[in-house]
Amino acid sequence: MGMNVVGGAVAVVAAALVAAAVPAGYPGLRFAAVPLAVGGFAAATGDQLALAGVALLGWLVTNGFLENRAGELSWHPAADPSLVMILVMVAAVGLAVGDGYRQVRDVRARWRAEAELAQIATDAEEREEKHYA
Repeated sequence: MGMNVVGGAVAVVAAALVAAAVPAGYPGLRFAAVPLAVGGFAAATGDQLALAGVALLGWLVTNGFLENRAGELSWHPAADPSLVMILVMVAAVGLAVGDGYRQVRDVRARWRAEAELAQIATDAEEREEKHYA
């Protein structure tokens, strides 16, 4: 978990640096970077416990540096509930996408292993038939 939190923190801070380069006149683009980083982290790791800390850090960084721009944390009744809900939803969707991808990958790996095993069995039967023929 510890290294996942560090990786998520790096992703959030990097996303905030990218978002800080976007002019304040484009708030949609400006605020999209951090939730995308949180969702990407959720999909990549699937670590729910680390995700809680990374999502909280995402809100703190967004509030302190993208909304207020001076590192001051404050509650904005008009914007902050929406930001919290966006972070929670993106985290949940990221977890679902990541888990779905991992399940499909595992099913494909099992399918390939079963197909290879069936091919090996078929080849062995053919060799045995040729041997006794």
